[in-house]
Amino acid sequence: MHKTLKFLALLFLPLLVLASCNKNDKTIVVGASSTPHALILNETKSYIESQGYSLEVKVFNDYVLPNYSLENGELDANYFQHEPYLNEFNAANGTHLVSVLKVHFEPMGIYSGKRHSLDGLTSADNILVPSDKSNYDRAMVLLSEYGLDNIPVTQVEAQNVPLMLSDCSLAVINGNYALSAGIVDRCLVTEDKDSDIAKKMANVIAVKNGQQDNKKTRVLINALKQENIKEFIKTKFGESVLYLL
Repeated sequence: MHKTLKFLALLFLPLLVLASCNKNDKTIVVGASSTPHALILNETKSYIESQGYSLEVKVFNDYVLPNYSLENGELDANYFQHEPYLNEFNAANGTHLVSVLKVHFEPMGIYSGKRHSLDGLTSADNILVPSDKSNYDRAMVLLSEYGLDNIPVTQVEAQNVPLMLSDCSLAVINGNYALSAGIVDRCLVTEDKDSDIAKKMANVIAVKNGQQDNKKTRVLINALKQENIKEFIKTKFGESVLYLL
C-alpha cells in the first residue's frame, strides 16, 4: 500500500508542477513606482481579469532595480520610467528593454525648499537636481527657462530629492516622487505640458526585447487604454499626471 501511494504521488507530481506553471503563466507581474504608476495599474485589474489573467504589481522605490528585475525575467513588464532613461540604462548596463506604450506624462517641477519664490536667488543659493543623466539634462532645461541655470546645483538620486528640501533653496523633482512625498503644493512652476519635453518624457510600459507581441503584453497594453484609466488619472491626479492615450 505504501509503495502504491508513493508511486501515485510520483505519477501526479509532474501534473501538479504543470498546473502551478500554468497558474503562474496567467499572472502578469509588473514592477512600478508606488505613485502614480502602481495606483494606475491597480485600476486595470478588472479588465485584465476579464481576459483570463490576474495582475501582480511589485512596487519599487528606485529607478534601477525594476529594470534589472525585468531583464532577469522576474517581471513581465515595468512602468515607472521615460524612454530617454530607458535607453540610457540599456546603454550603461547591457540590458535589452524596450518601450511598448507611452501612457502618461508627469511634468517635472521646481519646488520650494528654503526659498518660496524663484526671484532673488544668488550664487549663495543651491538647487537640488536629479543625478541620472536624462533627468539632470531635463532639470537644467527647466532651470534655464526661468533664468536659474547660473545658480549652483547639487546632484542627488532622484528618489532622495524630496527628502532634502530643508537642505536647499529650491529643488527640481520628478512628478512621481513629488506625488509620493505629498509635496505637490510646494511646486512653483512645471514643464509646459505641450512642450517637446512632454512628448519625449512620457512614462512608458517597458518589456524585455522579444516580448513585445506576447499575450501578456497585449493584455496589459489594452488594459491601460480603457476609458476608466483616463477618468481615474484625471480625477485622482489632475494636472500632475497627464494621460496620453
